[in-house]
Amino acid sequence: MNKNFLDIEGIFLIAGYIIIFTIGFNIYSTIKYSREQNLKKFFLYGFYFKIFASIGFALVYDLYYDRSGDSYYYFYSSCNLGNVFFEDFKSYLRIFFGFVSKQNIYTLPAGLSYIPAFSDPGKIAVHRFISPFTILGFKNYYLTIIVLNVFLYIINWRVFLSFDKIFPDKTKILAYGFLFVPSVLFWGSGILKDSFTFTFGLVFISNFYKIFFQRKLNLLNAAKLLLAAYVVISLKPYILYSYIAGGFVWLGLNSLKAVKNRVLRVFVLPVIIVGIGFTGIYVLNSVANVVGGSYKDIDSMLNKAVVSQRDLKQEYYQGTSFDIGDYDPTVEGALSVTPAAIIAGLYRPFIWEARSAVVFLSGLENFILLLITIYVIYKAGLVGTLRIISREPFLVFCLVFSIIMAWGIGLSTSNFGALVRFKIPLMPFFLILWLFILDEYKKVKSEVKS
Repeated sequence: MNKNFLDIEGIFLIAGYIIIFTIGFNIYSTIKYSREQNLKKFFLYGFYFKIFASIGFALVYDLYYDRSGDSYYYFYSSCNLGNVFFEDFKSYLRIFFGFVSKQNIYTLPAGLSYIPAFSDPGKIAVHRFISPFTILGFKNYYLTIIVLNVFLYIINWRVFLSFDKIFPDKTKILAYGFLFVPSVLFWGSGILKDSFTFTFGLVFISNFYKIFFQRKLNLLNAAKLLLAAYVVISLKPYILYSYIAGGFVWLGLNSLKAVKNRVLRVFVLPVIIVGIGFTGIYVLNSVANVVGGSYKDIDSMLNKAVVSQRDLKQEYYQGTSFDIGDYDPTVEGALSVTPAAIIAGLYRPFIWEARSAVVFLSGLENFILLLITIYVIYKAGLVGTLRIISREPFLVFCLVFSIIMAWGIGLSTSNFGALVRFKIPLMPFFLILWLFILDEYKKVKSEVKS
């Protein structure tokens, strides 16, 4: 079957898939959440928004970008790999599970539709992860994206439920963050690395919490944690580094919070800092050694960031580039542009910097996020805001993770088109941070009045 887009047959199949999934999700929600109407509402609305975003993404890349860019090439190569499923099933499994390398590639049969090119392992990983969905989607771009997003949404929903159990009084805030952020919906719904790194990053931190906070170390949780780490490492290792760093900060503060006696906390604090701090550093170094290459240490990552930043602000990016300033690939050099990098990662593109419809919509979202930030700090006060954050370790995680991600993205990215995609892992947590603070402030204020 040829690779298809919006042909007549495809349109009927797209409508059929959407109808079938919609009926299935409605039946499931009616059975599963019959006594929890709030969850049922979020479950269905989240699904509708996800499908809408996936179709929107497909239309934009099909019609606006005229079937060009990473998404199309990932789809094309993934379809070729999907063909191997039918040509030589054993070879497909070897490629899909990563058992084919430069050293043994000669063992693949000649004439296969897909032979891995090892110049960019991240691209091969995308082809592997997408290929099952091209098979289920009959090699139709739209169908592939729909099936992919049903799969991703089910995972995202499970992560949302995990956090909802931790904070049962924050269901609406968590739903806004994990299910309804526009840029996350759009860029997290395409045939891109970002769709996988976003979803499996959430799986990682969710199971990190289950294992290290709730002490639920079992085979299933460990497998999910390792699978999530593997997927993220295969595509964008720096995202996993940010989760590990933020996760261990969260773990340390949560352990300290568990000590109710204030005097005892003074003595426990150094033990927690040393114990969990060194454990976190050890885990990060171990993961970095496994990853190797440009992500093996801070110097290698800074060198990669400088090269990427200088490339992305060249003239051939047609006005979508921006500049936080040049810096040397050293810690001191990176620190010299840290404020500009963090601001870029959190709030840019600004709305007046938009040169395209896609960037304009992202700028509008960033403007709203900036207004929310200013409003919350204005209402709660700077001291009150910091006090609320310090009382809840999860909020510290949200802040630390967002800043680390924003810093890394701001240092390495000088193109708005890339920036709006790269920042989606931090967007849910950064929005949840401010909405959580506002909700806690309102609670304190109402208690004082009563």
